[in-house]
Amino acid sequence: MCTVTIVPFHDGSDPALRIACNRDEARQRPPALLPQLRLFGQRWAILPVDPASGGTWIAINDAGLAMVLLNQNSAPGSSSLAAWLSRGTIIPSLLHCDSLHSAKRLAYRLADESFAPFRLILADRTETIEVSAVEKHLQIVERPRLDAPLMFTSSGLGDALVEGPRRKLFHERFHTADDWVEKQDGFHRHSWPNRQHLSVCMRREDACTVSYTVMDVRPRSAVMTYFPQAPDEAGPCVSLDMGLRPAEAA
Repeated sequence: MCTVTIVPFHDGSDPALRIACNRDEARQRPPALLPQLRLFGQRWAILPVDPASGGTWIAINDAGLAMVLLNQNSAPGSSSLAAWLSRGTIIPSLLHCDSLHSAKRLAYRLADESFAPFRLILADRTETIEVSAVEKHLQIVERPRLDAPLMFTSSGLGDALVEGPRRKLFHERFHTADDWVEKQDGFHRHSWPNRQHLSVCMRREDACTVSYTVMDVRPRSAVMTYFPQAPDEAGPCVSLDMGLRPAEAA
């Protein structure tokens, strides 16, 4: 359960990328471990770690490849059915990749694995690839030009229930081509007082938004900033940065 936005911008004349993610979880689930730097093959990556699975839902490697994982839920509780393997292992299995398309090629094998339904968002500074899997059926959507903000969202109450109101708010916030980065943080803090269960910053009796993560990807560096609380709450944050390396230097 997450809401993810991707905002393109420019670092001088070079394309850059900012990804923000609200993580929604059951209230009894243990908090994630703070982001850390780990080696995957020849690639370093920054990622928080879910202590329940040992995996993660969000990461960036030193090839400038960013990844975010969302559950897919057709109805309340549907995501837990026939879940033989933890979805938290999906991103770590791809973090050694040098490029978006090498990760996409490896993602094809995920259709043969027994994961509960998911959506995997892969992004670099210029394009995105969305990998969706439901009952071993894989669908891939490629967006070769990243020139406007994108949003992806899910809910344990059923994705269709939250897609409409959150999408409407997203279009209201981002319909003009200015100050996208500032609007991004405001969007992730947003909560309707009388519809908190549908809100981007979500709260309900059994679950809530538990953290907010931002990945800033520039031509030569990447930064992950992690807030271990809801984005509308004051509290500390942790930032880790690393230099990026082209594939031939890995």
